[in-house]
Amino acid sequence: MRKKIVAQRSLFDQSIRTLTCLVEPDWQLKRIDTVITQNPKIIDLVHQDLTDDVSEDTGANGMSSEQVLRIAIVKQLKQYPWRELARRLNDGIWLRWFCRLYTEKVGHFTSLQKAIKPISAKTWSAINDTLVAFAKERKVENGRSLRADTTVTQTNIAYPVDARLLSDAIRVLTRLMKRIIDIDGQASFGFANRTRMSRKLCYKIVMVKGRNADKKRKKLYRKLIRAANEVFEMGCRCFKIGPTGSNPELMLLHEQLDHYLTLAAVAIDQCERRVLKGEKVPAEQKVVSIFEEHTDIICRGKSMSPTEFGHKVFFATGKSGLITQYQVLKGNPGDNELLPDMLDTHKRQFGHTPHMLCADRRFFSAENEKTAYGQGVKRVSIVKPGYRSARRRQLEKQRWFKKLQRFRAGIEGIISGLMRGLGLKRCMWKGWQSFKKYVALSVVTFNMRKIAALL
Repeated sequence: MRKKIVAQRSLFDQSIRTLTCLVEPDWQLKRIDTVITQNPKIIDLVHQDLTDDVSEDTGANGMSSEQVLRIAIVKQLKQYPWRELARRLNDGIWLRWFCRLYTEKVGHFTSLQKAIKPISAKTWSAINDTLVAFAKERKVENGRSLRADTTVTQTNIAYPVDARLLSDAIRVLTRLMKRIIDIDGQASFGFANRTRMSRKLCYKIVMVKGRNADKKRKKLYRKLIRAANEVFEMGCRCFKIGPTGSNPELMLLHEQLDHYLTLAAVAIDQCERRVLKGEKVPAEQKVVSIFEEHTDIICRGKSMSPTEFGHKVFFATGKSGLITQYQVLKGNPGDNELLPDMLDTHKRQFGHTPHMLCADRRFFSAENEKTAYGQGVKRVSIVKPGYRSARRRQLEKQRWFKKLQRFRAGIEGIISGLMRGLGLKRCMWKGWQSFKKYVALSVVTFNMRKIAALL
């Protein structure tokens, strides 16, 4: 059974406390430690999440819930890879003190990963709400001003090319079928390895040049699609045979085979439509990676990055710079659709609507302005895109409007700090649920650091 905290320390743990007096302290860790200590509800939330499906009377103790939370904060704050995190925790006196490890043995990096990742995105969101309430209580954030913006966090995929997508599908399906044959020698479905052929064809497609490049590329694509269809049919025959016996590993391999067969079918279909038939396939019907199939195709009209692959993330901050709201969005909804819910959430958090509201032009709509003023917002500063009447231009030239737009620009720096300092530019965790957890952990870490600096 996992403990919530380790209340009783050993005699030798005092040596770590003594050593912290001899080493230059990390002021951020000391202040974040104060924030966590003053908010025991945070540890309660993590403990409840980690012990929901575990019996109270069984299992080894392992790391306490408090240690897991603190290690997660250190990982995101310092941006350590998993292997380096284990090494730093083992060597660092201040990290041992902060994570409440003291003289305990630090587990393998995989055990750290398995301990942190089960904390759900919902729990991280509840922790962030607790931090916002704490900031309100300590008068760090009063909720009178609100600014909003969105950005895109990339998933950990290579730039999507049809040839690479088909090659990946062939490689993964072949690997799964080979494992099934190794475990179940009786499986017979006419297996043939097409990995080497697909890799060569993929390389030729990428490297083809010259005046007749399009014609040569189509010819190579036909060969690659033919090979992909052969492997797909082999996979279907293998799946129809099904697992013989009750081997759990074999059953898991068949589940994975079913998953990747579905994605391979989409990849083959979209390649035939795009390359051979010249169709424009809608973004919602495409798959850009068979490993991160949840990835969205997002076009925001930016010249430096016309197309981005990941998920749009919404942020709202107050005057203190604290991130009061965040949301990982599915698809590419318009920013102007987010403003009504943002006001409702703010009212729930602070008990009143903001006095001043500002955002960029993507959030503008006449209905949004009407809704904001109707809910009690005194001043709304959102630049109207496109044609503006003389009355509108006069409004946007007023001093308070420009001042709020300068205030709005501050959220760009906050997002930049999240992306550069807390790893939000690209999510290295796999899967849709893990993506949401990664973003939430980054926001919680940022807010803890911000509160620690302002207290």
